[in-house]
Amino acid sequence: MKRVLTSFAVVLSIVGFSFATPKFMDEEYAKQFCELWNKTKTLTDGLSEWSKKVNKNGYRIIRFYRQDCGGPEKAIELHIAPKDGKAICIYGGKATTEHPDFLMYATDKNWESLAKGEFGFMGMGIMTKMSFEGSKIEAMQNMGPFKAFLLNLDKVPHTMDCP
Repeated sequence: MKRVLTSFAVVLSIVGFSFATPKFMDEEYAKQFCELWNKTKTLTDGLSEWSKKVNKNGYRIIRFYRQDCGGPEKAIELHIAPKDGKAICIYGGKATTEHPDFLMYATDKNWESLAKGEFGFMGMGIMTKMSFEGSKIEAMQNMGPFKAFLLNLDKVPHTMDCP
């Protein structure tokens, strides 16, 4: 039996399957976070209008990273496109060279706090726990989906090792 399991594991590794848990905010985490986005009605429906203000490539970019694990060179991002009246994540992975609509970064302690829903009074504490670049007006107009985004951070299984 042990030989069968070992052979099965070798076959899976050859064809590219991995059982490793992604690291918080690594490329695999971003891919799984993108998939979760598309299953979160508050994001897909709640940001349908926001997603229509696309760049030349037809999507919006949300970029984020962990300050404790490096700088912008370690960032990941999501590409969000309007499709069938919804805001759909079409890419989750390593940050590109394109200019993001939103850039967010924080310490691990603050990311963990935000993912637990520790937003402060009326959600205003969000901006004190993270650095945020982009339209704060747009973020405030979409506070419900923005909170859902943050709460989803902890829903993708991950380790806290640096990517």
